[in-house]
Amino acid sequence: MDTVNSSESPQKIESKDYAENCSSEIEPSNEECEEALKKFVQITKTDEACAHFFLQDFNWQLQANRFFSYTLETKGETNSTEFPTSEPNDDFSLTVMSWNIDGLDENNLTIRFTAVCYIISKISADVVFLQEMTSDLVPQVRKNLSGEYSILVATPNLPYFTVVLLKPFIELISHKAIPYRRSGMGRSMQLVETSLRGRKVMLLNTHLESMKEHSDIRLTQIQECFKQLVEWDDGKTVIVFGGDLNARDGEICELPPGFEDAWIAAGSRPKFRFTWDTLLNDNKVAGKARCRFDRIIYKSAGIFSGVDFSLEGQNRIRTSLCFPSDHWAILVHFH
Repeated sequence: MDTVNSSESPQKIESKDYAENCSSEIEPSNEECEEALKKFVQITKTDEACAHFFLQDFNWQLQANRFFSYTLETKGETNSTEFPTSEPNDDFSLTVMSWNIDGLDENNLTIRFTAVCYIISKISADVVFLQEMTSDLVPQVRKNLSGEYSILVATPNLPYFTVVLLKPFIELISHKAIPYRRSGMGRSMQLVETSLRGRKVMLLNTHLESMKEHSDIRLTQIQECFKQLVEWDDGKTVIVFGGDLNARDGEICELPPGFEDAWIAAGSRPKFRFTWDTLLNDNKVAGKARCRFDRIIYKSAGIFSGVDFSLEGQNRIRTSLCFPSDHWAILVHFH
């Protein structure tokens, strides 16, 4: 587990930062929010999770016209099978999100996953790595996001697996899943070869072995990933590796030559350190554990001059009193 060396209590620091970020305005009363939620669902014919997250963005002011404007802009024609033709700006950049969506936990799963899809659509990252997806959730992600992303499923025959989402301006060249040599949990590497504006971009999404007692297996899996990164590295290819690595700091002491950890490269800000944070996220009861399980490791091939790192999915779903997942999503913008 990660630790913070500070004379001031890390719990106080993180709680204060979180409160400042999430409470810039005085919220309406519970009664006002519930009334706005009920009316919004009736008017827009959406479910409560989508209504909750949209109203939350507008401080619970009932503005259905903005919702319809937003959905038309992001979804386009719902019956269309063609992707939009928009491309990124002239400056070469790439935005990557990674999120363990906790699909194995049945508690509030329908409303939680609706919230996950809403957040993904709203943020609109170029590439999304998902972990702990299940076969029951695949139809939902296709229903909610197929108009915005290509959806690549790693191993749908297993109880749970990883998924990669690609924006339509990213050209898919190949996609495969390679099981780890050692895994008691069916874990694998999801490898995606793509091209973005004529430049090769290689992606590796994974969910490494869970739990502290399986550190030895996890270490062999990390080395398999690093070996794959080195094989891809020709000095010209952009490489992005990430997911729920379940990693303790002592397990990743040294990266392959030229590779960087996005959180560290972006300045190692304490407020964005812990991605599985049971001090602030009470979806799971885990004794206030705080860990940096989710990571993005990359090599820019000299294309990017900067990196921004943040956490997403930190707003509680009011109707079910839970967060979309027990993990925060990580969002990385390379530019």
